[in-house]
Amino acid sequence: MNERRAHILDLVTENYISSAHPVPSAVIAQQLQVSSATVRNDFSMLEERGYLKQPHPSAGRVPTRLSYDRYARKFIPPFPLPPGQQEFLASRLKGVHGDNLLQQIANVTAELSGYAVVVSLPASDELYAHEIHLSALSDSRVLAVIVLENGLVRQLMLELNPAPSNATLNEVEHSLRQLTLPITKVPVALKDIAKRVEAELARTFLALAKAWPAMNPARLFSQGLSNVLAEPESADPNFVRRVVEHVEQPGAQKHPTNKDEDNLMIFLEETLALVSARLNLGSSQAELLLLGPMRMRYPQTLMIAHGVTELVARRT
Repeated sequence: MNERRAHILDLVTENYISSAHPVPSAVIAQQLQVSSATVRNDFSMLEERGYLKQPHPSAGRVPTRLSYDRYARKFIPPFPLPPGQQEFLASRLKGVHGDNLLQQIANVTAELSGYAVVVSLPASDELYAHEIHLSALSDSRVLAVIVLENGLVRQLMLELNPAPSNATLNEVEHSLRQLTLPITKVPVALKDIAKRVEAELARTFLALAKAWPAMNPARLFSQGLSNVLAEPESADPNFVRRVVEHVEQPGAQKHPTNKDEDNLMIFLEETLALVSARLNLGSSQAELLLLGPMRMRYPQTLMIAHGVTELVARRT
């Protein structure tokens, strides 16, 4: 592709991203200071090569998936976030931890990008519990608060009637601090301990072992669905269906258009675009997913995704 046609292709893509309307040759001709006939000839060549299409005979041109793919790749690695946005992001995440941090990441990324955002954290059986605290809430219920090594906090409700004494809970906590096992192996260890201690302690260990499997589900945090539903593409029920599917199941199979460069991946599906990035949370890894129409504002979106992951990495 020669330089002029490459430039025309970029202009058509950028004009369509901003307007959502087919781009006439006259608009490109005016921007390049060339004749409309020259642009129409280039349009025809770009159509033949699969980069542009014409919705109907009297319309201008719109980019194809191939064109968006080419355009988006130009912005990896992305530009750094402007200092103002870096400060805004840092201030919004300052002092926030655990699940609240993941939700706040979704909130601020949706606010900055104007798209839907999902943060997903898969279950991880290899994590270790850093701390476990037990406290009686009533005569028949005990709250277990588990702080994982990645800083996330989980809570389990134990049904114990009557609730153990504070002295018993303190003794159980002391024993739990001696455990250095991945969380997937903790229930078996608790049952083994219960066989060797007196009845009141055993009852507490067994209740914790019973409740433990509910402690480590996959977690989803989303924000900004209304941003995407405000786009013109939302008039298409299939577009809406695909967006909702990815919000509800962000781990669904996706096929990247680019290699995993600079921690960013781009997925183009029919009329939908997705930008995925890894969030490193200590020993755990979450996914940051931004969803929008295929005419996504790629330079800004990739820059925001990369800026968020860099800031989160510096925090951990």
